[in-house]
Amino acid sequence: MPARSYWLPSQDERGRPLGRPSLRARLTSPRSPTIGGLRRGLLIIGIVAAAALLAAPSAPAARWVSYQTLLQQVRSGPLIRAVINRERGDIEIKFRDLSEWEAYYPQGAQPQLQRILRERHIRVIFASHRRPKAKGPVHHHLRYIAAGALGALALIGAALLLYTRRQRRQAPLRGGDAPAA
Repeated sequence: MPARSYWLPSQDERGRPLGRPSLRARLTSPRSPTIGGLRRGLLIIGIVAAAALLAAPSAPAARWVSYQTLLQQVRSGPLIRAVINRERGDIEIKFRDLSEWEAYYPQGAQPQLQRILRERHIRVIFASHRRPKAKGPVHHHLRYIAAGALGALALIGAALLLYTRRQRRQAPLRGGDAPAA
């Protein structure tokens, strides 16, 4: 910027307006925001996010009831699905209002429950069994292949480096070049 020998009364020595810039000038300024402004913005975002998480309603847990009460609802209640857990011997039903009931059923009652639910065309889900963890080490063959390829590339790179160094050392001096004494 060329040096000026004059300034307007509302400008400083760099030609900038004196005083606080207008809101429009601040919003359209190409300057990056300050660290304090970033911290303030992050703090506001964090407070809003925490308030939203705390204000969000949580889903109520399933209510435990007796088997007879649950069976009565299975026969005539407004159900949308049922989950049967064979391992624990319990059933969980979900109503149209999204509330849930849970109860242990007696041994041998599962076929009757399934028959009633099938007759009422209610979706039945069976809780899956826990899968046993895999035993023994897991071999990652692709890792070994990748490591071998990287090692080969490193060896090739080292060989090329040594070759080019040797070529530079053994290069004959050109006609006009004389060694510096």
